[in-house]
Order: sequence, then structure tokens, then C-alpha cells
Amino acid sequence: MPRKDRAVQIATVTQDGIQDPSRQKVTEETLERLEAAASCRPDIICLPECFTGPEAESVPGPMTQRLGEWARAKSAYVVCAIRTRRDGRMYNSAVLIDRAGKVVGQYDKINPTEGEMKDGVTPGHNTPVFTTDFGKIGFQICFDANWGENWTRLKQGGAEIIFWPSAYPAHRLLAARACLNECYVASSTLSRASRIYDITGEVMSQSGAYQPWTQATVHLGKRLFEIDYELGTIRKIERKYGHRVLIQWYHDEDWFTLTSVDPDLATEDIIAEFAMVPLQPYHARCERAADAARRAAGAFRPAAGE
Repeated sequence: MPRKDRAVQIATVTQDGIQDPSRQKVTEETLERLEAAASCRPDIICLPECFTGPEAESVPGPMTQRLGEWARAKSAYVVCAIRTRRDGRMYNSAVLIDRAGKVVGQYDKINPTEGEMKDGVTPGHNTPVFTTDFGKIGFQICFDANWGENWTRLKQGGAEIIFWPSAYPAHRLLAARACLNECYVASSTLSRASRIYDITGEVMSQSGAYQPWTQATVHLGKRLFEIDYELGTIRKIERKYGHRVLIQWYHDEDWFTLTSVDPDLATEDIIAEFAMVPLQPYHARCERAADAARRAAGAFRPAAGE
């Protein structure tokens, strides 16, 4: 049976505006912001890249243990982005701490900058997907935004939210990554705004001058569609389900999204009931049809390696 749609509360923190030259005070002020963000009762909260500075620690270590206590007290997952040390090597990492305060996963930045590598940071080598009690998530860090294939691997592995601790916002790139992969993206930055992106690439919320953290409720059952063949269907859904569903139109793209806002009604159940085809499967179907037509016309040219 399809899972019921899951409403997940995400929060992220920025270090923007923290000017204190003392690294310890910067860390403490960042953790004060984390505490403030807990007012929205997040299911998961993300901290900025290397938020404790350039020093590396083992995992578990002082900061992951401290945040583990916080996670247990708040019953929230925490994405702890710090430099880590393992087997004599240093990594730029995102460590996942669960609601019980336990370390349950770690991603090591695959694409550190040249400067980081000169400082001794070792590149990671894989893109794990982590299972939480609300769904599957993945991580990318800062400079990783420039390599789209790893984002696609996370999506193909089932990630529904990708968290991105970073030194900078990369707003256009993140909007593109969210849209192209139909995946929620949450950034947490050392400077400027932290943002949470919808599966369409739209900004759902962002930090700013009056609040150095941001939060949003995301619906993990939400799906994106082309209007092709679906306009009549969506009118039937509106008539049958009314306020139990949320339909958002993206007129310039000929898209719409469908989300159940009723905890007893899953979006996937509606899709099955009306035999709807979401955007990416529809594009794949169109590609297969075009390939078949080219073969029939004697014009099919196989891709390299086929």
C-alpha cells in the first residue's frame, strides 16, 4: 500500500552576521540560533558547513556528543556539518544525528576546493542515502553544488530531501538542482541567506536580517506533472477531493503540482485512482516513443556504448 503523505518540519541556521573573532564564541552563538530555531519543533535541522571552524574531531567527538544531547532533548534529527578525522585523514563532513542522539550516518564532501585539499582535506568517494523515520535524505556540501551527477544519484537512491551545508548560498544552482531532481533542498550557510526549496525550485522560506534561521513544512508525497493529458483529470480531482488536495499551477512551464493535505489521503492513491503519470515518467515515456518512431523510420542512432 502507498504510504500516507508525510508533512516534515525542516529548519536550517545561518552564521551570517556573527562577527566575533573568537571561534568559541562564534560556535556558541550559532548554537544559540539552533536553540531559537527549535521553537518551530523541527523534525530535522541543519547547521552550516564547518560551523565550528577548521579544527577536525573524531566521530563521535565533543560536538557530535553535545548535539546528540540536544537532539535527544528536542526529539529532532540534526545535520552536524564539521571537519572530521578518521584513520589519520581529515574530511569535510555532514554527520547525521537521530532523535535519540545517536550518530547514524556521515557524508564526506566529494568535491572539496583546491584550497581545502591544500589544507589537508581528503575528498569523499560516495553519496549515501540515509533512512529516517519520515523518509530518505541525502547530503551535498558547498562546492558539491557544481556537480549535478551526484545530486541525481541521491535522487535515484530515493532521497526526498537533500541538505546542503555551505559557505555561500548558490541560490541559482540550488534552485536548478531542486527543480531538475524534483527534490526538496535545504541549505545552511556561513554567510548570507539559508533557504529551503520546493521540488519546483521555488524558495519556500529563507533567513534574513530579522531571523538568522528559517523553517518550512514540506509534504513528501508532493508530485509534479505536465499539463499534457492531465487537465481534465485535475478538474475531476478538484470536484471529488476539494480542500483535501492542494494544486499549484506553474503556468509558464505548463506544470502543476498535486499534494494531499489530508493525513488520511495519500497523493499516490489519487495518482493511482486517476491513472496519472508524473513529469519524469511522462518524459521517459515520450523518449521511448520517439526512439521507437526513429527505429520505424530507419533513422535510429544508438547512443555511444549501446
